[in-house]
Amino acid sequence: MGALGLIVIAMFVVLALLRVPVWIALLAPALLYSFAEGQPVIFSATNMMRELDSFTFLAIPLFIYVGSLMNHGDITENIFNFADSLVGHYQGGLAQVNIVTSLIFAGISGSALADIGGVGRVLIKSMVDADYDADFSAALTSASATVGPIFPPSIPLIIFGIIAEVSVLSLLLAGALPALLTVAALMVGTVYIAKARDLPSNDKRASLGNVARTFVYALPALLTPVVLVAGMLAGVFSPTEAAGVTVAYILLVNTLVYRIVDFRYVWDAAVETAKTSGSIVIIVAAASVFSFVLSVEGVDTMFADAMFSISSNKIVLLLLVNAVLLFIGLFLDPIAALVMMTPIVEPTLAQAGVDPIHIGVIMVFNLMLGLLTPPLGLSVYLSAEISGVPVADVFSRTKLYYVILIVALLIITYVPQITLFIPRTF
Repeated sequence: MGALGLIVIAMFVVLALLRVPVWIALLAPALLYSFAEGQPVIFSATNMMRELDSFTFLAIPLFIYVGSLMNHGDITENIFNFADSLVGHYQGGLAQVNIVTSLIFAGISGSALADIGGVGRVLIKSMVDADYDADFSAALTSASATVGPIFPPSIPLIIFGIIAEVSVLSLLLAGALPALLTVAALMVGTVYIAKARDLPSNDKRASLGNVARTFVYALPALLTPVVLVAGMLAGVFSPTEAAGVTVAYILLVNTLVYRIVDFRYVWDAAVETAKTSGSIVIIVAAASVFSFVLSVEGVDTMFADAMFSISSNKIVLLLLVNAVLLFIGLFLDPIAALVMMTPIVEPTLAQAGVDPIHIGVIMVFNLMLGLLTPPLGLSVYLSAEISGVPVADVFSRTKLYYVILIVALLIITYVPQITLFIPRTF
């Protein structure tokens, strides 16, 4: 790597530490490099447009729109009521409801922050009303939302597939079992926490009739991920077409089932989607230019050489890559980190014999854990804002769940069959 490449990376690190908007921290050093190398501005603009010029990329704003539409209807509350009727009577039952509800919502939104912004508000308020500590409620909501970017549909997995030129359909299907494993780990951990801290429970078990009634109301939402995954497995539609079908499905459910006739929410959801999608698009575009600079400077080759100089053993390499990604996730937005690191990490692990689909799930899980750790910790900041408690308190209560998620990450890393079973079978 030349001196100019080092300056570009150092400039990015400084801007990131100063909390400059991430797209500026990525784009400014990349443009400086282009000017210094005598490249016309149009060259960088072309790189940015090439990264975004993808039919599959259209699935991202569509899935974000689905989550926004749900937040304006009764679907969120119905999901919560059904989960509460199932497990709310156990000690720490509402904590388990939180996890189950996040899983169901994950099958629709595909985003951790959308999960927290949607069902998170209902979950935290309900837990606090039931005498759970607000900081614990916020911490659990942040942790359970990490399932969103793994369970299909997953916005980060779509981005990884586009960049690494890996089947997006296979990636989306690959995330299902790791997400279920993560949910199981969180629920087992919550059983221990419930006993250790004497968490409350509902006064009595819900009647069979109440369970059936809440199930009927929640069924349209429960069917959303089923329809989506089944349609993709059957080859009926691509991930992008699945996103469009899901939008139409949610609109029909809100209108015909939940009788929402005030359609102003459709516009409000569209505005929210435009804001969220815009931030993702500009980060992806800026990161693509920065990633190109790293490629020109041979950072991908240097990274591979550095990893293989330590060990050529696949087990050791996976551990090293996990450590690197977890460290990067502390400081960098997950989407930006994914765009920047995929061209560096994916070829290295692929050279070691790791399946690219497995690599995608590992990378996304790693980087999403950065949403729970300072100084970035976007999930924790959002949950703290909703709950009205200090961010430091939420970070403190998140530590045990972070350990649980690390254990889940290691299992997913070293048991690739969990990730690859569905894509290879279907």
